[in-house]
Amino acid sequence: MSAEVSSGALPRCALHPDALAGATCQRCGGFVCTACTTWVMGRMYCSPCAVRPEVNYLETFRLGLWGRRDGSAWLVGGVTVVLVGLALMALMAGDVDTSLACLGSAGVGVAFFLGMRWARMGLLAMPLLAMLLTAQSLGAPALLFFIPLMVAVNVFRDTRSRLFFRLDVPERELHQLWDLRVNNPLARHALSLSVGSLFLPVLAPLLSFFFDVGSALTFVFVGMAMLALILGVVALRRVNPEARPPIGRRWEALGAVCLALVALALWGVLHRTRMVELFGGVVD
Repeated sequence: MSAEVSSGALPRCALHPDALAGATCQRCGGFVCTACTTWVMGRMYCSPCAVRPEVNYLETFRLGLWGRRDGSAWLVGGVTVVLVGLALMALMAGDVDTSLACLGSAGVGVAFFLGMRWARMGLLAMPLLAMLLTAQSLGAPALLFFIPLMVAVNVFRDTRSRLFFRLDVPERELHQLWDLRVNNPLARHALSLSVGSLFLPVLAPLLSFFFDVGSALTFVFVGMAMLALILGVVALRRVNPEARPPIGRRWEALGAVCLALVALALWGVLHRTRMVELFGGVVD
């Protein structure tokens, strides 16, 4: 009895019926041949599934930010407006050198806001030049230009800013930005609220000593803790590492729930102690 299987009984590629299938798509389960196999972020897909937004979610995320102004671009735009105003004031005061310096910096700011790539280097050069040119006349205060220089360095290295200038970024950095902005942000917000609600009872006695805000603080504290608890539970229920795109931050959501419960328990202990002191004083 022969165990051979005829070639007609072997699985065929869904797109190329003449070719034998070598694998199955991890999304739709269809058979694919070697020519149709597409790897996306470590998983194998057929050609139609590989281009779907939820499959290649990092590429979809990148295209959504490609060429769009970020917060740093708007910050530079705001500083540019201030520099133009300073240039006009210096010109009216007869200080031509300062006016030209402000206008030059404003020109770099305009170019940065418009997304001209050379302005990224210009943003680094302007505070450095200002520090060098004013070092002799100002002395130690010229080191204050070190602050905008560090801001410019952070903007220059920022992944989001590079996407605004249509510069390619490594997949690892793009994934970190996606994880920060898209991956279950409710868990991050819930954790921040729970930490705040946990520290508020420590500050409440001090604030109540100077201001009559006891009831208001109680309302704020309980509201923050309850909101953190609700958001943490919702974020925890959303966690699904097998989804595409994956939904993570399980431990952040779980930490938010635990901290919110601890904060509510702490409020209950403090509130109970205060009520005992109040009614005890009335009885006495």
